[in-house]
Order: sequence, then C-alpha cells, then structure tokens
Amino acid sequence: MFYKKVILYLFFSSFLFKGHSQNPKIIDTLKIHKQIRLFGLDEASLLFKSDFFSSIVFKNDSTLYYNPNGTLYLFEIQLGEDPKVSKISNSIYKGHNFNRLLFIHDEIVYSYGGVGLFNSFPGLIYFDFALKGWLEVDLKNYPQNANRIFNSWKTGNKLMVLLSHYSESEKYNNDDLDKFTFGEIDLENFQFTKKYEFKAPLIKVSGDEGLGFYRGNYIYNSDLYTLFGYYKPNGTCEYRVFDKTLGILYRTSQTDALERVNGFSYLYIKESSIYFRDQYGTLNSFEINSGTTIRKDDFIKQYQSSVNKSNPYTYFLLPISLGMVFLFFRYRKRKNTGSDSSLDELQEIEKKIIKLKASTISKNNLDKILSISHYSYETIKTRRSLLVNQLNEKGNVKIERVRKQDDKRFYDYKIS
Repeated sequence: MFYKKVILYLFFSSFLFKGHSQNPKIIDTLKIHKQIRLFGLDEASLLFKSDFFSSIVFKNDSTLYYNPNGTLYLFEIQLGEDPKVSKISNSIYKGHNFNRLLFIHDEIVYSYGGVGLFNSFPGLIYFDFALKGWLEVDLKNYPQNANRIFNSWKTGNKLMVLLSHYSESEKYNNDDLDKFTFGEIDLENFQFTKKYEFKAPLIKVSGDEGLGFYRGNYIYNSDLYTLFGYYKPNGTCEYRVFDKTLGILYRTSQTDALERVNGFSYLYIKESSIYFRDQYGTLNSFEINSGTTIRKDDFIKQYQSSVNKSNPYTYFLLPISLGMVFLFFRYRKRKNTGSDSSLDELQEIEKKIIKLKASTISKNNLDKILSISHYSYETIKTRRSLLVNQLNEKGNVKIERVRKQDDKRFYDYKIS
C-alpha cells in the first residue's frame, strides 16, 4: 500500500511539474523590488512600477531575466515564496533601447532595436554571461542605411522586422515619404533576407494607425502569440494579442474584460488559450479567438499593400500602357491593311504597264495609268517618282525617263 502511494505521489508530482513549465509561479514584485533597491541603482531609470512586466523574459517556470526598459542592466530572478534577485550585468548604460524587443533564443538573452534620447539603435545585441555585458551581433546582408526598427517579432528561429531608413537628424515635412524595408533575420546564421521595400508618409508611421506599435507595460510571450498590456490612468489595463505567424494584432471583448495583473494575479498563454490566475490562485481560461473582435491590425497585409502604394503613378501608368499597346496594334493593323491595299493597286498598275512594253508614253499618259493625275503638281511629282521606283524594284517592268524627240526640254517615259 505504501509503495502504491509513493508511485501515485510521483505520478502527480510529474504531472504538476509539467504543468508548471507553462504556468508561471507567483511574482512577488514587492519583495523583488526591495532586493533590487539594495544594489543602489537610480530608481528613476528602472521605471519598476510601470515597466517591470514588459521587461522580463522567462528562462523556465521558476527563473526569469529582468532587463529594465531603456537600460543594459540584467537581473536573474529565482521565483518562489522568497524570490532571489541577482544582478548579473556590469553594464550601466541608459539610452536608446526603449520599446526594444527582448527575447530568449537557445538560452541566450537578446535585445533588438530601441529608441530614446532623440536617437535609435537598429541592431541586435546579446548578453554574454562570461563577460557580464552585452555584445552586438554582426548581421549578414543587413541594410547599412537602416536607422530604426519600426516593428519586429520573433517567430520560431526568425525575427520578422520592419526597418525604417528615415534619419531624425534630417529635416522632413509631414507629407514626405520614408523608405521602409520588410524582411527576416535567421537566428541560426544571423543573415537578413529582404522581402520587399515600400514608402509611406512619415505622419502615418507612428501611433495607433501606424506601421508599428508600442509594446506597452505588460508582455507575455509564447511560441505562437504575445500578450501586450497597456496601463490606463484609472488603474485598468487594455490587452491585445499578437499572432506571430500571421502578423496580426487583436483586441477583443474577451481581452477587454481581463483585470490588471500584479504578479500574484497573472495572465499567460498556453497553446491557443489565455489563462488568468487571480490572486487567490483561481484559474480561468478562454480561447484566443473567442469573443468579438474590436480591433485588428494586419501588419503584413498593410506592408504588402504599401508596396503598391509606394509609387502613386502605378495606377495611372497601367491604363496608359494598356492604351498605348492597344493603339500600337491598331495602328499596325491599319498600316498592314494600307500596305496590302497599296500592293494590290501596284499590281494593277503593273499589269497595265506591262501591256505597254517596248513603247514610249508621255508624262501625262503615265500619270493617268498611275492614277495620280488628279493631285497637285508637287504631289504628282512625288508620287510618280515613288511608284516608278517601286515598279522598277519589282523587276517585272522597267520605266525609264527619256527626252522628247521634238522638244529636248521635256521628257517621255520608255517602258521595256
């Protein structure tokens, strides 16, 4: 009986352990904050209360890394009833890496992009545990004129990125077009592959209607989705779900009904379900696609449509080009028809001329045979010369101009 209890206990322990790997432990922010203060850091630079939940990534169910937004500090936090905080970085830099993409790949902590101090950082850095500092990754085929990461997300072993080539040091008007490049970075060989480029007005590239978005005050990542939370002045939080595979950001009636988390309560994703654990440990869940969609931002579709809009003349050039092609073939057809008609006429004239072989005729009679006598003097002269040359080139008859016998000032035409 004792052995059965032990086996049963081990079975349930194994089951619970597997569940914990996808069910984050309680995060006591009060105890964590107290320990971080002992390091004597500038509290203003940490923005702990507003940005803590947007600055953490999970190593596993009981360990997370904390990189305060806008700094290069890195803390390792062991979760539990009494959390343990270790400062594992020597970096003190505070600058342009706000709203960066923080993620873990192959157990390495990465930070991609960021803005701040009227500047931006368009690169990828990783934390070297031996050096206790951050190093920049050398990205292959990466655009040298990239000035800002406008949007990015990790899906599998790739980073999907939207690069802006706009330089804040230059003066632009709101209606100027900024150049963008959308592509992906392979995290196995760190090579960038461009998908397409487009241009968009600078006034439309930021904010709720823009090509990118602010990551907010709360972030939770799973393999397929990311949860973003935005703190409101009234103490609530508005959540959105980002589908990494499709590149779509959703806001639904289900996410709007969620409460703001504090660490004891927590919000996370497992497979295609969102789980809310309240401060008493009660767990509720719903499917990500359930509820009414209040807002949907399809970024990939927006980027693809921007490719066509980059050149506003495209829509005008297409019908003009088609019209020119139509006119060309119509002209060619008419020309061919006209050539066929001229050829028939020339054959008829040739038949008449052949009957007059070994004879000499006057200019007036030749003009009548050529059917040009009704034209003006200059036109008759031009067309006569043209038709005579054409008949001679065919070789079936030869027309030569000879002087009249009775008046050497004028010519007759000898046919042979």
